[in-house]
Amino acid sequence: MPIVAVVWGGFFLINFNVAVMIPLLPFMQRDLHLGSVEAGAILAAFPIAALVSNLVLGPFIDRYGRKRFIAAGGCGAAVTLLATAFAPDAATVIALRAATGLFMPMIGASVFAAVSDYYPAEARARITGYVTSAAPVAMLLSLGVVSGGLLDWRVALAGLAAFAVLLAAAAILLLPPTPLALRATLPIGPATYRARLLSFSGGPDTRLVLLAYLAYSAAIFLFLGLYPAWILEGGGATPATVGTMLFVGGLGGVAGALLAGRLARRFRHPLGLCAVAAGATAVTALLTPLAGQGLVGQALIYGGFAFGRDLMLALLLGGAMLLVAPTERASLNAVLNALFQTGAAAGGMASAWLYAADSSYTTSAAAAAALLAGAALMLRRIAVRQR
Repeated sequence: MPIVAVVWGGFFLINFNVAVMIPLLPFMQRDLHLGSVEAGAILAAFPIAALVSNLVLGPFIDRYGRKRFIAAGGCGAAVTLLATAFAPDAATVIALRAATGLFMPMIGASVFAAVSDYYPAEARARITGYVTSAAPVAMLLSLGVVSGGLLDWRVALAGLAAFAVLLAAAAILLLPPTPLALRATLPIGPATYRARLLSFSGGPDTRLVLLAYLAYSAAIFLFLGLYPAWILEGGGATPATVGTMLFVGGLGGVAGALLAGRLARRFRHPLGLCAVAAGATAVTALLTPLAGQGLVGQALIYGGFAFGRDLMLALLLGGAMLLVAPTERASLNAVLNALFQTGAAAGGMASAWLYAADSSYTTSAAAAAALLAGAALMLRRIAVRQR
């Protein structure tokens, strides 16, 4: 289990790094006297840099191995996160968030490629489920002490830097090197990137899994973008009680991730179960506005949505790695990360537009459900071909 602990820690780090910035931002605005434009730039700097870094790093990780990049990414992120904790002004924070976006993809593009390197195919759904449980745990922690302002934002970032150091040390000490037979050997150049992109986009199954992951990412952020605001506007809740509701419902996400491997055994391919989960999560999204804005009903609805969301994440990422050769896993992992960031941005913007047009949340829920249904159809098609 040491390998699982290291890759779990890596996935936790990259998720907590993103999830914690939104609750920390109001306190950063207060202490650094930030305007709205500067606050927006702080949030945008990381995903923009990470998008570029993901697309560039994949072939290098495939050639030189996952271990050294998890270690290097942990060391680099530790430096930038610690420096951010002591940043005196907005310009420094923006630059350091961008620098963090260059290092975090070293970890993110290695995590699920490493799972496929170190574990046999029959165990990957279970292991991937364990690893992806780090995402809802990171979200739950970001909604806890940090969101309540009980932990100073500088202390929170310094603590995250310390965690990154521990991750780097654990990778060096506990991860075996990527076997030479699983590493790419061809020189890296423009032709490498062209060949990988053509391979992923040209293969019928990899193309569909990329499109399904993009639809999944957009649907999740479209649904959740203004979801708390919609509940608050019902008049029967406060920010604290909504945070508690999201925390309780988020436990469903942890359960979904942890049960992914056990449930996947009933299907010939993990993407078959993922298709079923996508359809069920779409139904949950449609039920959201019908259940009203009461906290008890929405806690149950959100718990079901979170269960499907994180069950899908585990199965999608684990199933995708089965579709490519070992020497292309990090490249595919990196492209998936880039698509997730693209889908998150698109879904977040669509959430604002649709909620402005229809504050009943019916249109937002229906649009998210349509995207999840489209993902279900694509995943089902892959699973049938992979039997």
